[in-house]
Amino acid sequence: MPAESSQTLERGLRLLRLLADGRPGRTPTELAAELGLSRPTVYRLLTSLQGEGFVRRDGEGRIHLGFGVLVLARAVQPLLREGALPALRRLAEEVGATAHLTVAEGDDGLAVAVVEPSWTDMHVAYREGSRHPLSKGAAGL
Repeated sequence: MPAESSQTLERGLRLLRLLADGRPGRTPTELAAELGLSRPTVYRLLTSLQGEGFVRRDGEGRIHLGFGVLVLARAVQPLLREGALPALRRLAEEVGATAHLTVAEGDDGLAVAVVEPSWTDMHVAYREGSRHPLSKGAAGL
């Protein structure tokens, strides 16, 4: 027997994940097309998410993640993240490269903490919260 779920909540979470993919902001119409939902449905979701600070609109009406997601993100495994930061900071400064702590979540790796070196002219950037398949890159090893 399948577990009950909330279609509205699932849609809202899919919308947030879509906005977190690193691409620039999108219009509600673009979001509706990418999610396969009607525009009125997306507008209702956006109204609720904007009211809670999880999304924001820019001057052109494009939708972006809001600062409300930071509150949630900081609450996830804070001891692990905070405990890793000093070691990541030392490593990044010593080797001159971005250092990150990635945890396995299903078949994906999730960047929990990222530190970039302060002294290099160029280095690879990596966002906290980034996901990638564990089968790709060194983090999966």
